[in-house]
Amino acid sequence: MLTNSDTNIEDVASLILEKNYDVAFLVPTRTGLEKGYCDAHQSIRALFNKTQYHNYENQEQANIRKVTAYFLTSENTFENTVSLYRPKSKNGDPRIGIYGLKKLVRANNLIALIVIKQELFIINCSDNASLNHALEVSLPKIEVVASNIANELLNKLIKISNKGFIRTLTGEDNGVGLTLENQLGIRPNSSQKPDYKGIELKTTRVSKTLKQKNKHDLFGRVPNWNISPLKSTTDILNKRGYIDKKGRFAYRNTISSKPNSHGLYFEIDYVNEHLKQMFRDIAVKDFNPEHDTTWILTELKKKLIAKHNETFWIKAINKGRYNNEEFHYVEAEHTMNPYISKFETLIETGIMIVEYSIISKASGKAKDKGYNFKLKPNHLNSLFPEPIKYNLQA
Repeated sequence: MLTNSDTNIEDVASLILEKNYDVAFLVPTRTGLEKGYCDAHQSIRALFNKTQYHNYENQEQANIRKVTAYFLTSENTFENTVSLYRPKSKNGDPRIGIYGLKKLVRANNLIALIVIKQELFIINCSDNASLNHALEVSLPKIEVVASNIANELLNKLIKISNKGFIRTLTGEDNGVGLTLENQLGIRPNSSQKPDYKGIELKTTRVSKTLKQKNKHDLFGRVPNWNISPLKSTTDILNKRGYIDKKGRFAYRNTISSKPNSHGLYFEIDYVNEHLKQMFRDIAVKDFNPEHDTTWILTELKKKLIAKHNETFWIKAINKGRYNNEEFHYVEAEHTMNPYISKFETLIETGIMIVEYSIISKASGKAKDKGYNFKLKPNHLNSLFPEPIKYNLQA
């Protein structure tokens, strides 16, 4: 299991995804190294499927496909034989065997599998030197091209930045975004479409050193109630809610791949292409997880593409508070064409999370502020080709 990794998988995944590579991870056990093979778990199968490298489902049991892969170290790259097969026994559960793996890695090392143009690359990520050399030297580079409308928007942002600090339109948290849209001539609206001629605008407050503390907002999406055991926001509140500091019945949680303090976490069902929010009683060792809500992965990916095909992530230094707050828009990061195939990996590694905020109204019904999918701070490179940074004060 990936949780047994001796290396922080979130940090490693971030480094690899930032270079625009799709990846699946393998953590061989001592038993697996002795046997010479490991289970090809769902994320490995998903990587092979979406890159059209190998399809285990179409492979007959007892049939072995041997391929040549490239094992990358800090000193060299050498060819290695990898066996992809389904045994006759145990329902033909997919296996992957990497020749001589026990001489190359130790039990619980974090192994990355990367497919580029039908070539399989293998890296022992527990060896920092090998990982860094692979990312900087060994792996083929991937590049992207920007859109035309971006220059028009950039010129307007530079003019706005040259104004210096601008007084907020509202004393609320969303003032930083609404104020910028007003400067761009965008009227307040409830449209789900990108803000500026197909380009989405995301604005956040930063310190004077441009350090960002807040997560990157991606999009909001309610669960698919038709296939969820809990059928509404009110059901969630009644099932998992608690009394908050203000004495209200509430449900505020950040959900990721690891159980939080309330025992809530995500699980990916690759077979049905579902993202499930699960509950496990962390006070009980052998408690069977309960399934609360479900999202359909294809729907989440469509939402992400529609919202962030092209985005400007704008940073604003702020001063003052509430109605006296002012913003100086100083920097923008320009992203395009999110890597949809990385969606599951971002969830599995904890880089992408979902935040809930639900409270009980006087009527007893639940009021929510959305089911908001977010990236952890400074992780844009994990989801998008390398962002283009613009200094708006230049």
